[in-house]
Amino acid sequence: MPFPAPGTRPPEPFLAPGAPRPAAAAPSTPKPPKERRRLSPQATLLGLGVLLLLAAGVTFLAVTWDSLPVGAQVGIMATLAAIALGGAVPAARHRLDGTAEALAVLGGGLLIVDLYGTRALGLVDPEAISLIDHIALMAAIVATVNFVLHRLAKSVKTFGITTVVAAQFPVPLLIAGHVNLAVLLLALLTQSVITVLLSAKSTRTVRLTGATCGTLVFTGLTVLGAIRVFLALVAQHDPYFADPFTQTLALSAQFTAVVCLAAATGITLIHRGALPRVLPPLLGHTFCITAAAFTISMFLPQVPTAGRWLTTALATVLTLTLLLTNQQNPLRKTLLTLATTITAAMTTLTATLLADLLHLSLIAALIAVLAFIAAWRHRLDVAVAGATASLAAQAAIVLTLPQEHLTRWTGGIALAVVAACTIAAATRYVGRAPERALLAAAACATGLAEIVILTTASSDTGTGIVLTIAAAPLVAYGLQPARRAVLLIAGALLIIASIAFVAGSGTTTVEWFTLPPAAIMLAIGILRWRDQPSWLFLGPGLLLALAPSTLLANGNDIPRTTLVVAAATAAILIGTRGSLQAPFVLGAAALTKIAVWQLLEVAPLIPRWITLALAGAVLLAVGATYERRLHQAKAAARWITALR
Repeated sequence: MPFPAPGTRPPEPFLAPGAPRPAAAAPSTPKPPKERRRLSPQATLLGLGVLLLLAAGVTFLAVTWDSLPVGAQVGIMATLAAIALGGAVPAARHRLDGTAEALAVLGGGLLIVDLYGTRALGLVDPEAISLIDHIALMAAIVATVNFVLHRLAKSVKTFGITTVVAAQFPVPLLIAGHVNLAVLLLALLTQSVITVLLSAKSTRTVRLTGATCGTLVFTGLTVLGAIRVFLALVAQHDPYFADPFTQTLALSAQFTAVVCLAAATGITLIHRGALPRVLPPLLGHTFCITAAAFTISMFLPQVPTAGRWLTTALATVLTLTLLLTNQQNPLRKTLLTLATTITAAMTTLTATLLADLLHLSLIAALIAVLAFIAAWRHRLDVAVAGATASLAAQAAIVLTLPQEHLTRWTGGIALAVVAACTIAAATRYVGRAPERALLAAAACATGLAEIVILTTASSDTGTGIVLTIAAAPLVAYGLQPARRAVLLIAGALLIIASIAFVAGSGTTTVEWFTLPPAAIMLAIGILRWRDQPSWLFLGPGLLLALAPSTLLANGNDIPRTTLVVAAATAAILIGTRGSLQAPFVLGAAALTKIAVWQLLEVAPLIPRWITLALAGAVLLAVGATYERRLHQAKAAARWITALR
């Protein structure tokens, strides 16, 4: 394809008649590069001039102190400062902003140097006023002078910034050595509020400076008060830490009140919009709520007698408020959740560090109750709520055992009841998400119950009770069509429980413990019969009825052996008649055990030649008809497998 000649337009593409012509692309205009702000020559010259003049003033005081009287030196410096500060006002009115700012900085620096020199050069007796008080008076004078000048020339930023910064020092420096820390914190809170409110009426720079200074002072006093209450709690329980931080309950209450008042004040200022937008409101709300919740959680345990329970009560009330009320405001909901979390975490941490097991047990019990309420209010998933309630109840029971608030026997039985309730709850959620979580919690409760009951004197009887309590709801759970196999686990637990009952009671009449539950399970299985394998409906009951008695039957116990043989024969006949696998297999297993055991009992009484001859004849007969016997065995296996 030939290329167009230079300077000619390329041919337009062919368009069908009536087809719209493509719109021409708009020419792209390049964006002008951002202009970088650079230091102007005027600002450079003014800055260097101010720096040199300040250096000259300091040198003047340092070098000429012996040639001029101190009063004359101070007077000269004051005159220069007044000229510089006064010159900034007309410069600002004539819109010479750079010159006005430079003169304001120069005048402020000369004023500070002059005020400091009055004491350093001896014009003011150092014995008459301390250095701290002198600095406080200096800050007050500087703040006052700059405030007056700021009212005259609001466009000069230096006057407003200096006023706000210098005003933060007089009050704390003057009263620091004369009042306690709580009063000092209250004074700082008042000062920070006044700073924010007054600076909010001025220019943007002053507003930002005042908000920054107020926020820094507010944060410092809040953190200091919270730390002081925390150290008081530590000193209350640690004698080696008590000396420098020991304080009365009234003093801790004062610090707590100051912190809570500061938090309420901060939230009020944020809602009123007194702070600039640069400071994020959510961060301020979070800080205030965190400080108040932490301080209260550290103060309440210091209250005598009932102190350790008060924080837990507060956390419970906050949690109930969060669960039972519908917070439409997202911010209020977030702050309430934050306060609840901090209070609950602090009370749990305090009880843990103090090794207060009874308190931890109460917290666990409250968690179990609150989990049910959360599920009822649809604030928590059913699976999570059920598992949480079960695990929390288990923790509450276990934590009461070391200090013997509950006996181990009672604790083991209580854990078994928790396991049974958890399994019963899982019965309602077969095939749904909560099922596995509830079953895992139930298995944990059963294991803990068995561990606890094994440490008691009557561990055999206790094991029987625990396993029976746990197996009872498993029967109901196994009656669900999708969970029939669980009936076998229930039957196994009941067999172990029956053996444990027999071992604990010292009797050999195991049937008193096995036959009643076996009859109940068989009745339930027959009534709930479905077209399912017989192991699911008849297997658990038959296993519980036959297995313990078969294991104990021997040649000396003729009545039991006779009854077991009769029951096993009846089970085989029923299984053969109804084509049921479970009765046939269990009955055959019982008869086989009885026969083998009888043979082992009489074997020592039979002459050896008879035993050898009988064994040889059996082997000869089997060998001669091996193929036929193998075919019969395979046919029997297929027949048994075909049973349901």
